Amino acid sequence: IFNISMMKLIVCFALFAGAIAQKQLTEPVELAKGFGPKLTSANECKIIDASPVSMLVCTSEEGILTAYDPASVTSQLGRFGEQFPSGLLGETGVAFSEASNTIMYGTTLGEGDSRQCRIHAVSATTELDGKWSSVILDGGCSGTPVISSDGAYVFVTHNFNTTGFFTILNGDDGTIFWEHEDSTQPLSPPGIYHNPIFGNYGGGAGNTNDIVVFANKPFDGESGVGNAGMYGFQFPIAFTGSKDGLSVITLRELDGDAAWQAITPPTITDGGRRMYWGVSRSQIRGWPWLDDRDTFDRSAPESLGFARADRPLPKSQPIYAKVATTKDVDNEIIFTGSAKNLFTALDRNFNVLWQVELDSPVLHEAQVSPDDSVVYFVEEVGIAYAYKIADGTKLWEKPVDQAGIAAGYTLSLDGSTLYLAAHSSGILYSYQVAEVESTPAPVQDPTLAPVSPTLAPVSPTLAPVASNVPPVLVTPAPVAPVAPTTAPISSAPNSPAPIAPVAPTLAPVTAAPVTLKPAVALAGPSSGASVAGVTLFTLAITVALFTML
Repeated sequence: IFNISMMKLIVCFALFAGAIAQKQLTEPVELAKGFGPKLTSANECKIIDASPVSMLVCTSEEGILTAYDPASVTSQLGRFGEQFPSGLLGETGVAFSEASNTIMYGTTLGEGDSRQCRIHAVSATTELDGKWSSVILDGGCSGTPVISSDGAYVFVTHNFNTTGFFTILNGDDGTIFWEHEDSTQPLSPPGIYHNPIFGNYGGGAGNTNDIVVFANKPFDGESGVGNAGMYGFQFPIAFTGSKDGLSVITLRELDGDAAWQAITPPTITDGGRRMYWGVSRSQIRGWPWLDDRDTFDRSAPESLGFARADRPLPKSQPIYAKVATTKDVDNEIIFTGSAKNLFTALDRNFNVLWQVELDSPVLHEAQVSPDDSVVYFVEEVGIAYAYKIADGTKLWEKPVDQAGIAAGYTLSLDGSTLYLAAHSSGILYSYQVAEVESTPAPVQDPTLAPVSPTLAPVSPTLAPVASNVPPVLVTPAPVAPVAPTTAPISSAPNSPAPIAPVAPTLAPVTAAPVTLKPAVALAGPSSGASVAGVTLFTLAITVALFTML
């Protein structure tokens, strides 16, 4: 026997679904232009989905953190760091902990042997109130810090001349919890995967703690590939807060022709089982988990090289941009720049799907639309591009700023707006790149009927229950019906079937036929609209619950 009020609550939850139809524009529309501190290639703008408000947050060359209203980049919501001394350099992007609602970034003070790195924690509110600044860390910050899934720890790499350090800070006050030193070579920025299925290396079985991966990087002025290795860190399975037994795992010692270094963090996907990395000599390495031998402590099973950098840069120059991937891991597509001027789309086997030759390098991670239909990337000279992922068709090309675009750019959460910051002018641009029509179906019934402590006998056939909930109709973009079949899935657009209207009573509901979500096509035409948000799981729960009634 079901409590009727509880049943209404469960049904409301099951029906909380909506369709987001996204239509890509054939030409971006400039929405607003704001002004802020100067950004360099070490900086980044990022959308923070914080509580209680989402913000566009940017680091800057001067070490100032600025929050903007995403709807109008002309409006600055808050600033942090103006109290810092002159000569400070902002040399990281933006990290965010949802668990602690905290933004973190790093700054470096001084030059040469006097460089000092500090990590700053700021509340993710419009006031950007400072929470703490870490103790001084030796050398300069190496890329953006990463934060544990619970917000309790911050993982930082920093380098002093030819010595690299991996340091773990306490997330509540910025003090040092534990540190590791590599006296042979500086360290790359760290990458992280929260709560992996297991540690994908020998000895990592059963360990679902966050995994952090980093490598050696070239020191300033180094030509060729020097000391090289690839490293990982996980807290032990039974970790209770003790430092005892902590260690950095040497995943691979790299030497000879197989040696490589990196200046970006790796991209880790698929439950922590896959990893992709742009490395030395304009190469990309991949562990695509084609079988259980693709562990991170083995040589990368996939690799591909591109044209190397031109002089005066060394031929060993690593790829500049962090690798990007689609969200659909079953049909994962990988996007990488090069050390020169190529942008390439690959499948998991590193087959080239399509490639674009540019006038300058792509310096930062490409941005993929929420529906995996379009990839956006920007070359250093300040030109932004949008390409259809399915077949490499160019949607548009937009010169943004003659000063160039060096800092990391970002896409709004709904995929409608692209944000970019000019290199030397401090101008922040927002462009509409897609039309997004959201058709949510939230069911709100804040006043549930009171339930008597003593339940009266319930008839096997429940009488209709009055409700103030209006009928809900979710109407996704129309699609051609697909007959049930076990034949290979076609490259038709990803579209769930329409859901029949739900009456305000709890009468039995007959579900409409369900169209299975197709796989992402690697070639062929791409639809301009796609629908996401209504899942088979939601539909199944809804039908099951109503059937129970």
